Amino acid sequence: MNTDTRSWETALQKAWDGERLSIDEGLALYDADFLLLGKTADRRRKQVFSGRENIITFAVNLNLNFTNLCYIGCDFCAFFRKSTDADVYLLSQEEILNKIEQLVQIGGTEVLLQGGLHPACDLDYFVELFKTIHERFPQIYIHSLSCTEIVELARRHQISVKEVLETLKSAGLKSIPGAAEILVDRVRGIISPRKPDTAQWMDCMETAHQLGMESTATMTFGMIETHRERIEHMAKIRDLQDRTHGFRAFIAWTFSPAYTKLSHLKQTGGVEYLRTVAIARLMLDNISHITSGYVTEGMKMAQVALSFGCDDMGGTLMQEEVVAATGSGVPFTNKETLIRTIRDAGLIPAQRNSEYEILQTFDEEAQS
Repeated sequence: MNTDTRSWETALQKAWDGERLSIDEGLALYDADFLLLGKTADRRRKQVFSGRENIITFAVNLNLNFTNLCYIGCDFCAFFRKSTDADVYLLSQEEILNKIEQLVQIGGTEVLLQGGLHPACDLDYFVELFKTIHERFPQIYIHSLSCTEIVELARRHQISVKEVLETLKSAGLKSIPGAAEILVDRVRGIISPRKPDTAQWMDCMETAHQLGMESTATMTFGMIETHRERIEHMAKIRDLQDRTHGFRAFIAWTFSPAYTKLSHLKQTGGVEYLRTVAIARLMLDNISHITSGYVTEGMKMAQVALSFGCDDMGGTLMQEEVVAATGSGVPFTNKETLIRTIRDAGLIPAQRNSEYEILQTFDEEAQS
């Protein structure tokens, strides 16, 4: 990049003063002094959570990848399998319910169901599954299915995305995860040409928000995108949030290239990750929660991110398999590890629910 010093200093001062950044100003922050950027992002976090700025939250949840069969075959995915592969699977409803029972037994509150696109998993399948989960475990919040799955259900049944979401909401679906990768069609056309394009993803999210369903927004970076395209991604999410106020949190992940069709790419480093989440805190001035991603970054880097604008450590993510398929990161953890990690950063751990309401804080006398 060729951004001059005055450009990033001006952008950083605007961010320090709480002003909204343009795309060019967000881009300039990739050249900003690293520690000053982190300090500014941390200041913004404390301003957003004034009165509880020392509290860092997490959820006890289950990330259940119910099938690995998928016809899309994205270049960045090491998880998907073809129907002819020996290790292809589809969990039975009873297997899913048994895993949720295990979540309930440890005080968990949320299930995230995501997987490939399996021909047996039509709209009726999900309606029956969600109704059964809701009836058997009314305390469990169903935060499931990405826009890819929702758009595909609409296509298969020749109905609108709105009709799919209304049907799933009636069956018990409460909110949907981001799974956005990079919201730039140049990038999507190369790494995932069969997935919904940017406009379809945005429409799915906006429709969900209009129906009263909140969601998270994500960004997987470190593939073939430019710094500007990352900032454009954030700006699109910010613009939609201005219209709908439906995003609860933003989660940025670095791409794990091992065992994917993009395995020739180098893993994005920790400094780049910290810089990007700090910029996200400053660009996304209308999204309160910025999550630190231990799943791909590892627990120590995620801990450092708590000083770079992040206020949340996601969840325990029991059973996660998508990132695990790349052999990198820490795909899932437990409550005790998250409590210890947050406390070791000099902050106060707190368990939350899916709506980011604090259920319990863990002070110094709590067992680590």
